Amino acid sequence: MSRIDEFLPLSTPVLHILLALGSERLHGLGIMDAIRAKSEGRAVILPGTLYVTLNRMVDDGLIVEVDRPEGADARRKYYRSTDLGREVVGAEMQRMSVLMDVARRDLLTDG
Repeated sequence: MSRIDEFLPLSTPVLHILLALGSERLHGLGIMDAIRAKSEGRAVILPGTLYVTLNRMVDDGLIVEVDRPEGADARRKYYRSTDLGREVVGAEMQRMSVLMDVARRDLLTDG
């Protein structure tokens, strides 16, 4: 089992946070807004879940806290995905793609 496999399948909050961050540097509210925007309003993460999950993801090495942009509010913490985080979300997307192929073949086709 590889280090990446240890994280799979991703929990819904972790998946949404990694997708929201992409290659950006965002603070908590920015992450919540990106989740809502990228999911076209279908996904919402509440602050309590967000901050507990962010702390765990930092501990796991999926994201890191980074310097704030020039002039940003000093109270905000900014995060970005690590290489590991991007590899893990890529592996999760591949895993989900296989599941979608199975569903299309076995459940969604006439036959």
